[in-house]
Amino acid sequence: MFIVWFQSWNSDKLNKAEDAIIENKWDMEAWSLLIREAQNRFINEVRPFFEKLISVFPTSGRYWKMYIEMEVLW
Repeated sequence: MFIVWFQSWNSDKLNKAEDAIIENKWDMEAWSLLIREAQNRFINEVRPFFEKLISVFPTSGRYWKMYIEMEVLW
């Protein structure tokens, strides 16, 4: 089961995207929406999200780079 990453932000759009990923972990439109939102938050808030992202897409250098940059910048 996925962690509810964005529950505290009370956004229907984010909740729907998260639900879409729970139903289909390959839903790239939903992932893209959540990634954009996560990049605007502090890493301490979204670290579980990035951990899940790279666990689903472990060979994606792009997602690893995003995660590392978030860790370095914040």
